[in-house]
Formats: sequence, structure tokens, C-alpha cells
Amino acid sequence: MGAGLTTTALLLAGCGSGGESTPTASSVAAPTTGCAAQPAAANATAIGLPSASVTLTGAGAEPRRVAAAAPDRTAPQQVTLTTSSTEESVSAATTRTVEMPLTARFDCTSDTELDLTLGTPTSPDPTLRRQLAAAAGSTGALSFGPGLAPLSLRLAPTDASSSEARSAIEQSLVQALHDAITVPVDAIGVGATWRTERTIASAATVVQTVEARLTAWDGNRLTIAFTAEESPVNSIFTIPGGDATLTIARYSYTGSGEVTLDLTRGLPVGGQATYTGARELVGAGDQSLLQKLGFTLTWR
Repeated sequence: MGAGLTTTALLLAGCGSGGESTPTASSVAAPTTGCAAQPAAANATAIGLPSASVTLTGAGAEPRRVAAAAPDRTAPQQVTLTTSSTEESVSAATTRTVEMPLTARFDCTSDTELDLTLGTPTSPDPTLRRQLAAAAGSTGALSFGPGLAPLSLRLAPTDASSSEARSAIEQSLVQALHDAITVPVDAIGVGATWRTERTIASAATVVQTVEARLTAWDGNRLTIAFTAEESPVNSIFTIPGGDATLTIARYSYTGSGEVTLDLTRGLPVGGQATYTGARELVGAGDQSLLQKLGFTLTWR
């Protein structure tokens, strides 16, 4: 898979659900204030995100301006992230789809801190759907750097959240943030083009290269079309959950999509992307495993 799809889940301690009832969409109230006085997940363990280097290859047409955050603190942002990852081999095929409604609010004094509250996540898989329901009301926080680049994510799941739900939510968010489109810090106009590179370390360490183009800029909203590809930095694939390794004999992973960013909001307000690929892993005795990979995401 793309490197983010095999991210090891954080072990965030939590109590069992006991006799508590499962939260529902109506029983979990989203914040109504427009900004967060303090991050909801200030005490949670942080998940570092890979930094991105941005190279402007074309400034675009006049007028040009810097795409800098201009937070709207009058009302929270409501957005839904849906991700679906697939892994298929001769002997097995797995698909995991997670849909997460999110409420996002900028910090009341900082333009680089975003408070997150999770509504009721769901999935087409009935078992996972039941597990995810108990995670409604989980909180989080996201830190940004220059160019709207996500730098770190903090998650604080509800006490009733199972390890499976925590893992599914974390991997969905982390993969979406690994694929986040960072913008140049230079002044740009419609037609601007740039290249982004980031090194993502997971089961396989890969370099992700994104070619982006600004196709529209309407008020505070930027529409960006992009293509992406990954290439491994070496032939080592570490089997998740241990120290055993396999050799990467072949690897291919590419994608494309479009995203709409609103400079007054902390998360994309719309967009979609599709990634596909394959890898051949070789173990002891030259036995090989060929896997087909896929990942899709939407913001709406």
C-alpha cells in the first residue's frame, strides 16, 4: 500500500466500555462556538507527520497573492472525510472504509492550531460500524506549518473506543494528512504549478512526489488539481507488528485528484483523490507475494 496505509496505530490508553451506552449522532453535541480557547486534545500523544518541501515551478497569472490562512472564528467548520483502502493478493482481499464527520475550529489566538471533534463515524462493514459508534465524541488537534502543511496530529478517543476503532480512525486521518496538498509560500495566481516532496516512513519508506496546479481562485477558495506518485527509498519492507522484513522487488503507486481549500477553514471543504498500485514482496526461499493496492478519499 501507500506508506500511510500501513501506519502502526498508536496505543492510546482507555477504559473498557463497561455498561455505558453507545453514543449516537444526536447524543454527541458538536461544539457551537467559532474558536477553541484551548486544544481539546492537548494531553494526547502526538502523531508526527512528515514535512513537505515545496518547489514553485510556475507563478501563474496576475493577480498573484500568498495563500495564507485567514481563519473564520465566527462559526465552526463541518466537513466529512471518507477513506477507503484495499489490499488484494491471490490468497486474500481486504477493504476498509471509514466515514467521519468532523467539526473543526481554529484556536482563538493561533492560526496554526486546529481543534477537532469527531461526530459518529461509520463504515459499510457492520462489525467495524458497531465499533466506530462508540468513538463518537472523540477529540483531536492538528498543528500547521508554512503553506498550510499539517505537522502533527493529536487524538484523544473516548473511553469506550475499542482498539479497532482507534486504529481505523487514526489510519484514516493520517493517510488523508499524508496526502494533504501543501501550497507555496510565494505569491501565486491561477495556473500556478508546484512540486511537493515528502518522505513517509512506515512498513516501507517512500518518497511521495506531488505535481499540483491551481485551476481556480474564487474569493477565499482555491481549487487545485494534482497527480502523485511514490517510490521506495530502499528495498526493505518491515512486517507490521514485528522486526521481520521482506524485500521489495517491485513497487508502483500513483494517484490523482482535485481539492478545494478555503483559507478561512482548517480542513479541505471539498475534493477527491484515487490512488492505485502494486508491490511484489520477496521472503525466505525467494517466495514472492504480489499485492494490488488502492486508496480513495473524499472531503465534502
